[in-house]
Amino acid sequence: MAGSMLEVSVDTSPVGKALDDLVERLGDLTTPLNDIAEYLHQSTDDRFRQQVAPDGSPWAPLAPSTLARKKGGRILRDKGTLQDTLRHNVSRNELSFGTDRVYGAIHQLGGKVQHAARSQQVYFRQGKDGSVGNRFVKKSKSNFAQWVTRGAHDSEIKARPYLGLSSDDDIEILAIIQDYLLEPLTE
Repeated sequence: MAGSMLEVSVDTSPVGKALDDLVERLGDLTTPLNDIAEYLHQSTDDRFRQQVAPDGSPWAPLAPSTLARKKGGRILRDKGTLQDTLRHNVSRNELSFGTDRVYGAIHQLGGKVQHAARSQQVYFRQGKDGSVGNRFVKKSKSNFAQWVTRGAHDSEIKARPYLGLSSDDDIEILAIIQDYLLEPLTE
């Protein structure tokens, strides 16, 4: 996945120790890791609804220019594409969770986006008195068009972490692992 992936090293944490115990017992963690992945989907969806980072801090607010062009004020949820592309991949003893969208990383980590110069035709509605409105319209509703050019520029995207583990996530993941550890051995 090329976008933004959650990579958690769990060597000495309680989750890491519990996973080590489970590996010793089961050998193959595919089933418990799939259960953990399903939980991560639910937890991350909840964060999108609440617009908070894994640590519970609110996401950075949208810039006024972004608010002006968006319908509603939902952060990272213009069309829901980023949230809808969260996927997991489980192999024998490894779980990856994240998105394959390239822009997922810039939203997770923040950073500078460079925009190239561009030109395009824009469409307006011209009144009977000859005045041209100041709002863009669809080409089909336009009776006046002109070419505009915007120079190259940079914009800063604030970090809005959506991937990661909260303390509640740690507790729930430990509970999932504990359920597998407490299952009677069937040999």
